[in-house]
Amino acid sequence: MSTDEPVRQSYPQYGYAQPGYPPPGFPPGPGFPTGQGFPAGPGWGAPAPEVKVGIVPIRPLDLGGLYGGAFAAIRANPAVMVGLTAIVVVLSQVVTFLAQIPLTTVSTDPKADDDASVALILGSSAASLGISLIAAIATLFLTGVLTVVVARSVLGEKTSIGEAARLVGPRLLPLIGLSVIQFLIFFVPMLLIFGAAIGMTIGGLGNTGMVVGTVLVAVLAFVLIVAGAIALMPAFSLSYQAVVLERLGPITALRRAWRLQEPGYWRLVGILLLTYVVTGIVAAIVAIPFGVGTALVESGDATRNLAGGTVVGLAIAAVGSAIGQVLTVPFTAGVQALLYIDQRMRNEGLDHALRAEAIHRWQTGTVGVPTENLWVSSGYPQQY
Repeated sequence: MSTDEPVRQSYPQYGYAQPGYPPPGFPPGPGFPTGQGFPAGPGWGAPAPEVKVGIVPIRPLDLGGLYGGAFAAIRANPAVMVGLTAIVVVLSQVVTFLAQIPLTTVSTDPKADDDASVALILGSSAASLGISLIAAIATLFLTGVLTVVVARSVLGEKTSIGEAARLVGPRLLPLIGLSVIQFLIFFVPMLLIFGAAIGMTIGGLGNTGMVVGTVLVAVLAFVLIVAGAIALMPAFSLSYQAVVLERLGPITALRRAWRLQEPGYWRLVGILLLTYVVTGIVAAIVAIPFGVGTALVESGDATRNLAGGTVVGLAIAAVGSAIGQVLTVPFTAGVQALLYIDQRMRNEGLDHALRAEAIHRWQTGTVGVPTENLWVSSGYPQQY
């Protein structure tokens, strides 16, 4: 069976009682209504009951619900959301810091011409590239784990690091493939545009008008690339959840995310932009004292090297960056996962399936549909 084709499973049918009467044996409890009886379900002309068994009510979410749910996911699963994030971030910062240390000995003085320095630069560059690839894979794995934890938290399930890793492990290669495809979507046009700009500049040397025109074209191209990145942001963001939760391949996940983001597109853009701005501000505020500390321990002469700082200065900056990421990465992952679930509740009726499963578990104490199968049910449209 192709890994691009998820396993589909139909939901069991859980009926609703007649209006004004609770379902037989339905116990009162947190998140479920009491008093006059269970409200009428869909089809009776009344709104669906308010059900909350996890981090968010099982209904379409507003901005407050998304942000509140992200914080609730962190509180409900601190070991994974914060602990695992801290481990991955710290390890990435440590290996990056170690790769930069040799560059602190390479002077940027143009008069310095040392063959040993050239060899050191090449070796450090190769090491940095390898470390960057490893860090990128670790970040993708972390993204998948946090997505699983947040999604399961919607139904009140707690997920251990081992269980989340078991679920995400088979999805790591598709996540890597998706990341590569997204990189190429941006990199290839950027390479062509700036390559053409450089060619125009070289061809127009000595012609001031040509050089100025080339610069303007390059600036316009940069603006268009940024606008394109923002325009593709919702589809790119939702595609990671599609890979992890719906068990889709990279290309299928991109097509799926593209269709999923169409209804409410501008809302998605606004929420994602706001989230990135807020987390960026938080990370910048956290980095301020560490930046001041770096400035205090470094002198002008000490920073004239390829690393751009001393060993102590780089260490201080790495600590600040790590703390900022530990504070912001779980929140961002939570918002993105809940946005994916919210889009499916708004446009595919996923909230009905989640609500029915929550009620079934409350009534019987047993699982009707495993949570990981709820996202791939054939009961809702899967248009790619």
